[in-house]
Amino acid sequence: MASNHEDEHEKEGISVADVVKCTVLLWSATLLTVSYLGLFPQMKMDNTFVASLLTGAMASFGIERKTNGNGNKKPTIIDNKDTKSGIK
Repeated sequence: MASNHEDEHEKEGISVADVVKCTVLLWSATLLTVSYLGLFPQMKMDNTFVASLLTGAMASFGIERKTNGNGNKKPTIIDNKDTKSGIK
């Protein structure tokens, strides 16, 4: 059973997990920025790994990439049964 002290931390909304997620988010965003700007040319790293950490940290906070407006667009259906193109 949870004690009063644990209940108070739950009400505050700040936990160790949130601090770790924020740290990973800031760390990975900083590394990607430094890498893409080329501030330290001697630093070699795998950008895809750091980008996956950034994406995972952002997703854990509910931050997602916005899709363009064409996500719900119905595909265009072309009916070629009445055309004579390509037939000799």
